[in-house]
Amino acid sequence: MSMEKILVVEDDATIARFVELELMHSGYSVIKSSDGEEALALIEQESPDLVILDILLPSMDGMEIARRLRGRGDAVPILMLTALSEPKDLVTGFDAGADDYLRKPFEITELLSRVRALLKRAESKRSPAPIEASGVVLDPSSRRATMKGKPLDLTAKEYDLLSYLASNAGRVISRDEIISEVWGGQQSSDSNVIEVFVCHLRGKIGDRDNTIIQTIRGVGYFFAKG
Repeated sequence: MSMEKILVVEDDATIARFVELELMHSGYSVIKSSDGEEALALIEQESPDLVILDILLPSMDGMEIARRLRGRGDAVPILMLTALSEPKDLVTGFDAGADDYLRKPFEITELLSRVRALLKRAESKRSPAPIEASGVVLDPSSRRATMKGKPLDLTAKEYDLLSYLASNAGRVISRDEIISEVWGGQQSSDSNVIEVFVCHLRGKIGDRDNTIIQTIRGVGYFFAKG
């Protein structure tokens, strides 16, 4: 049985209790909070392996909690719960530092699947080797990235996308694969979220002529090995 510790931050007592019981039944250790400020303190005190984070909370919303965690270098996986569904809202959440999204109402089987996937991904990131391609170097342990030795200022989801592209340098990666691996399947295949993030990355790594991150029309993207 799993013994990972999960913090559930949800101010709806019914939802919080339901999620707590299901997680405990699946073998996880669970702590709860219904307040944003308290949640931040608990994360520092308890060092959970994953945070399930509602967006609308008293004292501090989920977006701000995620921003503060990433701002202080905390890479704890964050699964956001939200009733919001507009692409711009999802982009804002990923930019704030969310690793995955689950829309309300949700099936408990889907929540547990997302939890397992995020915990597995976090485990695999604890001590992997640096990723290098086309002058980009990413350190998975610290989640820091450089371009030709210069630090890159990346959001959490930009780092995830750049890491996935660079680690698959030299081959064409389909849009569906990117959606599945970077966004956990939480985006429609016709969403423009990928294009938005690729545009941000090109600007940050100085890929002005799109020779590093190449668009393969109708298929996906190709990251040059350099």
